[in-house]
Amino acid sequence: MTAFNDNLVFQRCVMPHCGGTNSLDDTSFSCPKCGGIMDVAYDWDKLPVPKSLKDFEAKWSLRHEPLSFSGVWRFYELLPFAPKPSVLTIGEGQTLLRQSDHVAQYVGVNNGNLFLQYEGMNPSGSFKDNGMTAAFTHAHMTGAKRAACASTGNTSASLSLYCSATGLMRGIVFIGSGKISYGKLAQALDHGALTIQIAGDFDDAMQRVQQIAKKM
Repeated sequence: MTAFNDNLVFQRCVMPHCGGTNSLDDTSFSCPKCGGIMDVAYDWDKLPVPKSLKDFEAKWSLRHEPLSFSGVWRFYELLPFAPKPSVLTIGEGQTLLRQSDHVAQYVGVNNGNLFLQYEGMNPSGSFKDNGMTAAFTHAHMTGAKRAACASTGNTSASLSLYCSATGLMRGIVFIGSGKISYGKLAQALDHGALTIQIAGDFDDAMQRVQQIAKKM
């Protein structure tokens, strides 16, 4: 397990009236005061943040380095919860902008002024990879050996890919008995995730994840 600097980064409840906090190495992910959702917070007064976008743009010339190549970790200074050697990346975030005049005309924007980001260029074919790289980095730092999710599609594909590509965790996917994206399910199976279907919907599957998380 890698130690977190609680003076610089911690968990804070998303409910404005609560103000509950917790250490980043706590994996309960619920507020100790109100039971709400926790999010990562930083003491920005103590952290160096680039003053210009040009500082991030300059990293493209260093794209032979994994963190500079990643479209997520290229902005490391904006999510510095993990020491750089602890970051787990598989090259996510290389999603190019495409000019879309047809959509621009539809929404009343001048041609040449609207660009769409093609998230299908991510390793798993989904935007979920952008968050999964941070989630896996945090999980690995806490010593996790298994990663579980409830999903009918993109999340399961992304989680199972990171498990397979890094070789650090075993993937477990819970799916409900409702609508399922079979293409994404095939990705989870292809990457070796233990895939379990239950009787119920997504919320039921999520409850199973929360139950086994306490035992893993």
